[in-house]
Amino acid sequence: MAIIATTQTTTGRAAESGHWYDRDGKPVYEIRSAKGEMRPVTLRDARKFGWVPGFSGVAAMEHKPQLERWKIDQALMAAITLPRLPNESDDSFISRAREDSGEQARRAADRGTLIHAAIQGFFEGTPAALEMLPYVAPVRKWVRERFGHDGWVAERSFAHPLGYGGKSDLTNQTHIEVVIDFKCKDFDETRTVKELAWPEQCMQLAAYAHGFGMIQPNCVNIFVSTRKPGLIQVREWDNSEIAESWEAFQCLLRLWQIRRNYNSAFRRVEAA
Repeated sequence: MAIIATTQTTTGRAAESGHWYDRDGKPVYEIRSAKGEMRPVTLRDARKFGWVPGFSGVAAMEHKPQLERWKIDQALMAAITLPRLPNESDDSFISRAREDSGEQARRAADRGTLIHAAIQGFFEGTPAALEMLPYVAPVRKWVRERFGHDGWVAERSFAHPLGYGGKSDLTNQTHIEVVIDFKCKDFDETRTVKELAWPEQCMQLAAYAHGFGMIQPNCVNIFVSTRKPGLIQVREWDNSEIAESWEAFQCLLRLWQIRRNYNSAFRRVEAA
């Protein structure tokens, strides 16, 4: 039985690695410390209150060669384009190149965050700002033409009895089961959807679909270009890919529980 948290928590947005959920599916990202200050939730807190990890924490158990390759490419690009200072040591140049590489990634992430928020906001009922319309409009058009206008729910969260939680970008469980995740990336027409879509993205959608109790889900990634307004690429994962991804995620979840020495699985209590 989970301990009821009497400590104040926050449910706003947190860094990906800081996602935790209570057993009702409510996000718990920060908790008030003994000193009265808000701090990120830790594994120790999760054990105490029976909270479960978000998808990203579980997925981190798997090596991601595509991501590592991207990080290396960013570092190499910084080293190629960054001018060397007079009499600068190798260590100093490496440190400066690393910082420059990180700054480039942060700027790209910030741009993607703004676009993602505009798309998310539209499906929550907030009109998009004029400068964001070129990014929002093609997503809106594709979603409505493919699955219809009605029944969409944005920012919906859950906790699954296997011991994990998550919060989706967009779901629909009215006349059709759909879970959609938006990815804002720096790409143009030369990049194919095969290059943009990674197995982890299907695994995330499969985990979310099961988290929401979907039986025959449509799992979709919509990639939105931060470089070229109006350009999107869509990946609809097939049933065999979804099933395989779900199996893979369950393996990672069990590994996470073993490595963290915390069996986060729980029994759902039915309402009286």
